[in-house]
Amino acid sequence: MLQFFRTYDPFRLLTVLFLLLLLRLPLLLNIFFSDIPLLSPVLDFMLIGERVADGNAIYKEVFAGIAPFSAWFYASLDTLFGRSAFGYAMVGSGVLFLQAIIFNTLLLRRDFLLDRGYIPAMLYVFFGSISFDYFNVSPVLLSLTFLLLVIREIVTLTENTHDQTLFTIGFYLGIATLFHLPSSIFLFWVSIGLGVFRSTSFRQHLLVLFGFIFPILLVALYFFWNESLIDFVIQYLNSISIAPTFYLSIQDFILVLAFPTLFLVLAILSMFSGRSLTNYQSYCRQMMIFWIIASVFSVFLCKYWLPFQFALFLPPVSFFGAYYLFSIQRKWIAELLFLSVLGGIALQLWATRTEIFYPINYSEVVIKKPSDFDLKNEKIWVFGNNHSYYIDNKPVTPYFDWNLTQNRIEKLNDYQALLLFYNQIEKEKPQFIIDKEKQLPPLFERIPLLSQKYTTKDSLIYELKK
Repeated sequence: MLQFFRTYDPFRLLTVLFLLLLLRLPLLLNIFFSDIPLLSPVLDFMLIGERVADGNAIYKEVFAGIAPFSAWFYASLDTLFGRSAFGYAMVGSGVLFLQAIIFNTLLLRRDFLLDRGYIPAMLYVFFGSISFDYFNVSPVLLSLTFLLLVIREIVTLTENTHDQTLFTIGFYLGIATLFHLPSSIFLFWVSIGLGVFRSTSFRQHLLVLFGFIFPILLVALYFFWNESLIDFVIQYLNSISIAPTFYLSIQDFILVLAFPTLFLVLAILSMFSGRSLTNYQSYCRQMMIFWIIASVFSVFLCKYWLPFQFALFLPPVSFFGAYYLFSIQRKWIAELLFLSVLGGIALQLWATRTEIFYPINYSEVVIKKPSDFDLKNEKIWVFGNNHSYYIDNKPVTPYFDWNLTQNRIEKLNDYQALLLFYNQIEKEKPQFIIDKEKQLPPLFERIPLLSQKYTTKDSLIYELKK
């Protein structure tokens, strides 16, 4: 199989697509017929998209710590698929395959490697499927598409490159940041790349910086016109954190990431100890090492950790892994290693879903329907982080993100702020308010008119009076 993909034939990409679908088919069918366990972040993506698709302005009428382009993208997915886990999985698979094409084409055209073929694309789609949570289309995956375009522009730099290309590099990076704010860390990677591939003046660095800021300023101007600039800044910055939520234990992370990490380390060592490279290939190797470092810092800025947040490592894993396989002199050893990698990933993907080989505890992130609330198609407002109540119900009021909601409630210090808060709740009139955090009674004391509209039996679930 390795020799098959070492042939430079664009139609081999169809085989890559076929194997990607074959790899994911059992779980895709599981999603289609019985629905895969819905992960907490994925449900949030769906709910945000649903609210925005219903005409509610992000940040102004939907308080959520998410990048704007991701919110609008999920709104478009809601228009197409609604709350379909299968639709999200298919779009995620399509985005992954598109990225594999972009990256493999880049390697072929710029002679990154010692050989030509579609091994990098195969490694890209397989390592992009090491866990079932990779099936979902996440902000980091969307952002990575534009980061790959940044790589494409960076590695084509020469001393005669026009200023327009430098602006384009910054522009692509700005778009990536508007999908996933932690991607902004790659601005430092770009600065290093400018120094590696050409001598760059301070003015040219500023041109890249202007290209980076330009799309962000346009988006900020849009929110300024819609009288929500401050909300945009606060909530956009809320999409990063230096104290992330760990949905898996450290042991589970090690189990999921051990195999790709070991393969990456071996591949890097082989590149440093193998046959000599051209100067250009050495520069590319350096840039991929710096990419790994930038990816580590980017992951540390994420609000929560799940295996799919490590999708940023797919380019270096594919690059170094392809070089490793190309550099093995004995063809049968390379073939055996390649098949072992693909087979190992397929087994790991199934293991993360079924716990056949080793149990990985996804209980902290898998959404389960609450046992104390079996109503459907009701307008509800969850006062807290437990969004499982939204599974069969419709979220209302702008107060979606619990951290942002708490901050807003703490600032209800004057009559105007209380009136605005009351009007926002009264506008959509949630039929039920779920208060697992028991924070609603103090709020009712400050807004008696709101408390008069609801009744409760257990001080946990409040129902709108008839």
